[in-house]
Amino acid sequence: MKELAAERHMTIHQVIQKGGLNQATISELMSGRTKHPKVSTIQKFCIGLDIGLNEFFDDKRFS
Repeated sequence: MKELAAERHMTIHQVIQKGGLNQATISELMSGRTKHPKVSTIQKFCIGLDIGLNEFFDDKRFS
């Protein structure tokens, strides 16, 4: 998540604000406490990054 944000010259805080995400949700994901995020959470993260779900899942990190 940090890498995706950094590639777009954004901080995680900027992404979650723009996407309308809860800081606690992102903290749980980044710490590994949440292993299976909801699609709606990923979608909000993508909104914050200005990318689509396809672009998110097509990223080389998922190969």
